[in-house]
Amino acid sequence: MITRREMNAAFCTSLIALLSGAGAALRADAAVPGQNAQQNAPSGAARRFPPLLQESIGDIGDAEASMLILNIAPKPPGGGHGPFTAHKHSGPVFAYVLEGSVENQVEPEEPKTYNVGDFWYEPAMHVHRSLRNLSDTQQARILIFQVLPKGKPPAYPVQQ
Repeated sequence: MITRREMNAAFCTSLIALLSGAGAALRADAAVPGQNAQQNAPSGAARRFPPLLQESIGDIGDAEASMLILNIAPKPPGGGHGPFTAHKHSGPVFAYVLEGSVENQVEPEEPKTYNVGDFWYEPAMHVHRSLRNLSDTQQARILIFQVLPKGKPPAYPVQQ
């Protein structure tokens, strides 16, 4: 289990690396003779750092963002999927698989398999039907980034 301090340290290190790389890319674009750095930087940065996923999150008013690592235990002995309750998230969720393989279903989509490096987006208030680890022996880990309206619970249970 990762502690909050370890997660914050990892997040800060990643953010510093990302910002350092973006700054270096912008400086490199500015060094090209005969070109305006302001005109070249956005397109140059977009070529070097294309988004993995880009979604509109709509107007959710006063919101707060959070990031967490979700650990999903291996399948229980004798089969089954472990505990999962269908729910809706009050805000948009972005997920990235750090370890393992999982099957995830958010309506209206069919269940999909995601492996290390794969990612998905869950729109606010769409039914999240299932999330299960596909391994019998290895834990799966998912990095979750979510934007939630302040004062609202992160999820609401729904009927199966």
